[in-house]
Amino acid sequence: IEACPFCRRVREARSFCRGSLYPCPIGSRVHRAFVNRLEAKSSKFSFVLDPNTGVSMYESSDIVNYLFQEYGERSKPTFGILESTLVTGWVPTIIRAGGGMSLWNGALPNPPQKLLELYLNNHFARLLREALCDLELPYILWNTGKGSLNCSKLKQISGSTQVPLVDPNTGIQIVRYLFANYNSNRC
Repeated sequence: IEACPFCRRVREARSFCRGSLYPCPIGSRVHRAFVNRLEAKSSKFSFVLDPNTGVSMYESSDIVNYLFQEYGERSKPTFGILESTLVTGWVPTIIRAGGGMSLWNGALPNPPQKLLELYLNNHFARLLREALCDLELPYILWNTGKGSLNCSKLKQISGSTQVPLVDPNTGIQIVRYLFANYNSNRC
């Protein structure tokens, strides 16, 4: 959930390695049901399923520690990811009035065939992640810090490092069209 500080800490840790993210907003029709079938537990999130190791777990701090241990350059996360995100994570949620918390009533009942690709490179990505969560659209997360290989890839694909979303389902590389193209009320 974009608006949840516990999910935020997992997403930030996850940005250190490539991976698919499946938003599970309140009212989710697809991804929460999958997790509940898989784990037979309540709709408690954050949740990770690692297809490489078969590990599945809840609890954001456990997930962050696991991601760093399995995929990080160091075995332990920094203080900023575990503790400070609980404080700083609420600020954007309050300012943005809970955007990225609940499923939008016009969201498509089924996700697109190909995952969208999000290039996390600037503060505008927050608005995009909110829309992806509201629409329950799964995506691949690429971290694109300045000078990184992924930043170069983004520039090659879009012609800019300011376009954080690539949709392989349409070939269009813009952000604002999400609600127009991924809603059940579309003509």
